[in-house]
Amino acid sequence: MIKTAFAGANGVRQPLLHSKKTNKLARKRAALQLLSGTGKSKKRDSFTISSDARKFSREHIAALVDKSANVSASELSYYFANYNNPSAILDAINFGEHVECGYNPDFKDYGAMYFDYNGSRQVVPIYAVPKINANSLPGIRAVNNSLVLKNKSYYAWTGVNGSRYAWSVNSGIIGYTLSESLLAENRGTNYRMEMGKAGDILSAMARGRDLWNVSYSRKEVLATCEKVGIKPGFFSIDAGAGKHTYILRESGDVINVDNEIKNWNSINWIGHGYKEGDTFSIYGNEYVIDSSGHIHVSVDDTFTSTEVKYPKLAM
Repeated sequence: MIKTAFAGANGVRQPLLHSKKTNKLARKRAALQLLSGTGKSKKRDSFTISSDARKFSREHIAALVDKSANVSASELSYYFANYNNPSAILDAINFGEHVECGYNPDFKDYGAMYFDYNGSRQVVPIYAVPKINANSLPGIRAVNNSLVLKNKSYYAWTGVNGSRYAWSVNSGIIGYTLSESLLAENRGTNYRMEMGKAGDILSAMARGRDLWNVSYSRKEVLATCEKVGIKPGFFSIDAGAGKHTYILRESGDVINVDNEIKNWNSINWIGHGYKEGDTFSIYGNEYVIDSSGHIHVSVDDTFTSTEVKYPKLAM
């Protein structure tokens, strides 16, 4: 005989004294009661899970609220409230905070995905996470060297193997969706590595960062840009973290135009040996040093060249 506890339908842990076999049956009975909504004024259909999840046995479902799985009724509240709303479940995972996969080799089929929602830690069983049909999603493609992606939306990326994979856009972060990437197997395959590189490169630019912080070659950067329709010259990207402008060179070198403009405008050129009235030629426009020693370049200016010419220093 052993003393143990299980979570009842009301989520309260209850001590019992019984055999291991009885203990196991009690936990399963309590788990099924919780999942089915038994004892409440309004019952839910079946086990309140998607039709795809019905292929799992009662033992699999019961394991989710087994003592060893460490899952409570409150942690399943978001899942219960949205079990017929797959879009809400996907968005909570892919655009949520502190998302992780509760993988455990001892009960692989009973794993769960965790995320924070309104200050509460929530759980969605892995088997109930909807699968995204990447073939129904729009591709990631620039138009006239402008890549605009809707924030908190889904797109498709075509891998080197020819298959399409679901990507998400979340405040400038572009890449493989969490709901699938955290569960994907064969992480070392070529297409996974390719998508990881492309996601890092595009995300860096979508957040206005310099690519020298990204440890990929110019050849890889150029290949990623070409794949999404970005050609050498000026281009912009807006993916929920503001619009950012760059110059792509034939070599694959990328210049952060926004940062360059900030630097030029912040420098006191007179202090660097130039004089008032000296003229800079920047991206096809001329800018004159004023009495304060500054030039004034705007990101809204129309640029016709990627060249920058400095005035001659007085000897």
